[in-house]
Amino acid sequence: MKSKKNHLWGGRFNEPTDEFVKIFGASISFDKVLALYDIEGSIAHATMLSEVNVLSSSELKQILDGL
Repeated sequence: MKSKKNHLWGGRFNEPTDEFVKIFGASISFDKVLALYDIEGSIAHATMLSEVNVLSSSELKQILDGL
């Protein structure tokens, strides 16, 4: 059995961790992989919106700087 200290929240709570929280937290490594593709998609989408004049160049820059 894993120690509570092996979890991000280890040592902070007295009650056992709910199974939903364990399952939800187990996807973090996969989420990190997806995040890069999500950012690339957001860059492409914002660029397209700028090219069709939905976003100004200033707005596009703000979005890209935030990503």
